[in-house]
Amino acid sequence: MSNSTLDPVFAAAVERELSAIGTRGSRLQRQQRRVRGIALGFGSVALVGALTGAAILVATLPGTTTTTPIGEVVSGSYVGTATIDLGPVPAHAGAVILDITCTEGGNIEVPTGRDVQTGATWNCSNPIRNDTVHIEDGRLPSDGLFTVTADAGTAWTIKAQYASAVTSAWKVNANGQTYGVPNESGVPDLSAAQATNGEVGYILQDELWGFAGDKGFINVYESDGTTVIGQFPIGDN
Repeated sequence: MSNSTLDPVFAAAVERELSAIGTRGSRLQRQQRRVRGIALGFGSVALVGALTGAAILVATLPGTTTTTPIGEVVSGSYVGTATIDLGPVPAHAGAVILDITCTEGGNIEVPTGRDVQTGATWNCSNPIRNDTVHIEDGRLPSDGLFTVTADAGTAWTIKAQYASAVTSAWKVNANGQTYGVPNESGVPDLSAAQATNGEVGYILQDELWGFAGDKGFINVYESDGTTVIGQFPIGDN
């Protein structure tokens, strides 16, 4: 596996945010752990590099989406929530590539994803992130109008460009388990995640969903699903 790194401060913040949802032992809590596996197995891999500058080599992970720029770059400066006219949507476009810069102020949120619609949110005053956030999977608008939601008074600039988007297939190990990153196809048996020792491997979704308690650890494996290379934290450890 690659020695790519996820920023531990951001990963811990995501973990704390997600672990605050639901109550102990509830169905919502169990569902939350499922979402947490998706978020830290996929979302943080995609976003931590953007938010903190961590070196994430996600292109080699099965199930990731590769984007290629199309057409002209649209840029502008705004304060608060604004809608950017990107022009007519090219027939073969599948995403929007974004570079959004802010140095102070409140939160900014942009829509991401395709069939599975998600979003990326960050705080412009957060010291652990870069001033410019780069996003490869901005949600493709049907009408060419892309909306960025920002707190009142928050100033930001944007460079946006249409892009084609091709998602690679998950791989299958010798045990018949799929592995890679969650995407529009769903969640593989083994989802990409980073262990506390910095190693990037995979967590078994069955172990994540079956975890009991508010905090603890589950194994991080090589893609074979049996070789343990580290531990993945759940809750505040």
